[in-house]
Amino acid sequence: MLAVVQIHAYGFNHTAIGSILDPRFLEPMTWRGSGFLIRVGGKDGYVLTNAHVVRNASSLQVMSLMTSEEMFPADTISMVSALEPDLALIKLTDAAFDHFRGLCEGNVPYLEFGDSERVQRGTDVKAIGYPFGMMEPNMSGGAISNFIAGDLENSERLVTDAAINPGNSGGPAIVPGGRAIGINTSVVADADNIGFITPIEWARILMPQMLKTPDARLADIGAMFQPNSEANARYLGLSHVDGVITMRAHPGGMLERAGLKHLDVVIGVGGFPIDRFGSLVRAKNMRRRNIYDAVRHIPVGKKVRIDYIRKGKTCRTETEAISAPRIDIPSQPIVSDRRFIDFHGLILQELSLEIASALSAQSGGDFLATVEGRPTASPKLVVTFVMPGSPADDLFFAPGSVIVRVNKQPIVSAQDFVNAIKHKTRDSKVVVETQLGGLGVFHMDKHARDALHIQAPHMHATSASSPPPGSR
Repeated sequence: MLAVVQIHAYGFNHTAIGSILDPRFLEPMTWRGSGFLIRVGGKDGYVLTNAHVVRNASSLQVMSLMTSEEMFPADTISMVSALEPDLALIKLTDAAFDHFRGLCEGNVPYLEFGDSERVQRGTDVKAIGYPFGMMEPNMSGGAISNFIAGDLENSERLVTDAAINPGNSGGPAIVPGGRAIGINTSVVADADNIGFITPIEWARILMPQMLKTPDARLADIGAMFQPNSEANARYLGLSHVDGVITMRAHPGGMLERAGLKHLDVVIGVGGFPIDRFGSLVRAKNMRRRNIYDAVRHIPVGKKVRIDYIRKGKTCRTETEAISAPRIDIPSQPIVSDRRFIDFHGLILQELSLEIASALSAQSGGDFLATVEGRPTASPKLVVTFVMPGSPADDLFFAPGSVIVRVNKQPIVSAQDFVNAIKHKTRDSKVVVETQLGGLGVFHMDKHARDALHIQAPHMHATSASSPPPGSR
């Protein structure tokens, strides 16, 4: 209990539609979560928590049962910004930790990692944290009730019937013996005590990476698979119905780098055979693990052996474990990373899932349905806000317009837009064309062209607000 801390965060609401469409003005908010002290490389002062607890915080403070209600500032060291898995590592500032250690009389508490790979259904577990802003940590009891295998987008989770409530996020899940086998992460709304725990194994795998980079990621196989069948196996020249069929090896992904192609049948990863449903063939006392999680358990940068069959011939290759490539419209949940162009009343941003969702909510329709072609990794520059009474408003631009040309030069990114205008030398006219055939003629002198740049959000408060109930 002594190693469990409460995290107070001040930051910005990454789901606010107004801030998404016009990042000049952010909506501030405060929230609380939980975490627990760990020792990293023999050093104290580190706190493990959920990424969603700290993801858009501009300042963090930690409170401990050991030190009454005193608050200690902390910095985010690293996180998995995509929340798969939902992990973050923060650290008390040096001055704060010296003060904290003094108040603890030098005995800084910390939790050790348990073995989340060996827990079974029925294993007793305690979920500890600060639910609903309680001033002292709360402990709820239950058991590991199930396991949810990962898939193309999600990593493996543990399921528990121990009560996990808002504010518990980031606290430890403890088994008999006092070791943490996971991080309390989320609940199912309207369910009767069904909570999800992020296995501590993910933290063990990611910790070396988290100490080196602010945005850590698990390895990803970079492909979509189809279960095998007798008819398909015969067609593909297989003597047995083994392995899974490669539907698509994503461009730039691990499988493509390994040289695999459409209809290659993957029959082994890392020395483990793969059955026709995509699960590893392992010892009976080991829980089910599929091909996606098998690769996620390999640290980024390590070599991976892949066995496959192509046109009836068994092949073997080795490649490096890498994180997932960008294959679709990206998500941009980190408010401080959002970039925009302020141009004559237009706010222009590269399309993200958050922008698409906000534009859909604003218009009442499906914005993506209006974007020609299947969304791909190629960026699209979108008008997300038009200032009333501005030159852009007078030219009838509207939110949701996709910019495709500037002065007849093709445009797909924010940098393309800036470059096309800065390279304009003959006259002051700037002709902006949209995907649907609309256009607008703007006038800019050389000084205004030279001053045009891609901007970051202004990280200042506008008005205080609180997160929706249960959001943390």
